[in-house]
Amino acid sequence: MSAPVVALRPNVALPPRVYASQMGSNSTRGIPRTSIDARRRRRRILVTLIFSALATFVFAVYFGGFALVVHLLIDALLLGYAMMLVQHQRTREERLNPIDVDAPQPRSWDVASGGQR
Repeated sequence: MSAPVVALRPNVALPPRVYASQMGSNSTRGIPRTSIDARRRRRRILVTLIFSALATFVFAVYFGGFALVVHLLIDALLLGYAMMLVQHQRTREERLNPIDVDAPQPRSWDVASGGQR
């Protein structure tokens, strides 16, 4: 004889699945579709990290101990994210303005000899 199957929550409806193709371009979930969405997301992350660093600094000054460790961790995340943003910006500029190695380079002045090289 088998035990009857009883539903634990029979009246709970699950939310419908939303796929990336169904989301709008200004959606806050998923992968950004445009460069403007990506820039907004990067700015939102940076502002969140800055406010988190400020808040944990206040807690570290007031409480000390573990709050200081959390503050240093947030500072390390902020520094790493800022370095990533700088690297991303440099890569983007190099991609948009490529340097032609074969093009003749302008002559530079050699200050030590007082003339051109």
